[in-house]
Amino acid sequence: MQKAFDRYSVEVWASVAQGVAAQILFDEAQSFVGRIDFYRGQNPAVSYLWHPNGTSDPTQIYIVLAMSLDLLDPVIDLLQHGGPWAVELWPSGPLTGAFTDGYGGVLMTTLDITVPATALNIRAIRA
Repeated sequence: MQKAFDRYSVEVWASVAQGVAAQILFDEAQSFVGRIDFYRGQNPAVSYLWHPNGTSDPTQIYIVLAMSLDLLDPVIDLLQHGGPWAVELWPSGPLTGAFTDGYGGVLMTTLDITVPATALNIRAIRA
């Protein structure tokens, strides 16, 4: 399942020795679509689809990715230098209950990003 987003917010929690120490929350058109939980002092939990109100309405299914806290800075840097964005999670089974574990997920661009071309400065190369 893939969810595009057009806005994100970052929370960094104080005094966390282990467990979730930060989150990035994603919204599309002012509606929550998912988050990334960043773990300190332990292996990240399993990423999952969260569907507390059932699975019949895709707008009520949320993506929760789990990553190590050391990925927080690179993820924020990535978000600041690209886009449009989406999060995606591949469920490990049928959607049942309040959540479904995933076997993999990704934060990604939904369009190719063009690398800006700059003129070659021959004088700078010779110096």
